[in-house]
Amino acid sequence: MGCNHESCGDADKVWLPHTYRGLECGLKRHPYCTKCGEVKNLSSEKPRNIGFYINAISALSREVKIAQVQMRLLFKEMEQSGLDDAYGMDREQQE
Repeated sequence: MGCNHESCGDADKVWLPHTYRGLECGLKRHPYCTKCGEVKNLSSEKPRNIGFYINAISALSREVKIAQVQMRLLFKEMEQSGLDDAYGMDREQQE
């Protein structure tokens, strides 16, 4: 199971590089999870939810023959990979 992220307080934020629309914008204070240590994503490219990718695979299965068992295995692997954890992941990392 994934972490139920709890962000650190304002005084504990760390200075890290910040990007906006793919361009480096210097440093910005980023919060991190006090439980697992993962740094929160502050980029403009917000991650998509897991349903977007499930729908894409379902649409692909209409064009290419994919058995329902294979699709189910893909969905389970996507869930286990942490693809739906939007706290520290941006869209580029998801893809």
